[in-house]
Amino acid sequence: MMLYSVISWSLTAILGVWSLILLSGHGAASIAGFNTMTEDEKKTIDEKKLCFVAGICMLISALVLFFMAMLGSKNITNTTAIIAGSIIAIDAAAAVYIANTKCKK
Repeated sequence: MMLYSVISWSLTAILGVWSLILLSGHGAASIAGFNTMTEDEKKTIDEKKLCFVAGICMLISALVLFFMAMLGSKNITNTTAIIAGSIIAIDAAAAVYIANTKCKK
């Protein structure tokens, strides 16, 4: 139970801090696929918008993990875990769609 708390609060803190970095417009090199693009491909992407979309996605995931950490390991039912996982999966799918359609220059 203590291990659950340490892991969940650590992940919440890491995701929260990293989402703030992305929301500030920095950290684009950490976005999968963006750091491997050629310079010509990077010119077609609005880096600030991409960082903002990734930051919002990560912030939503951090909030879900925050609420799961608040519940603790004894109060999480299967339904709660399924709902939390679904929110994160839908958030990730929406972020991929928005990044591929709205973040072009």
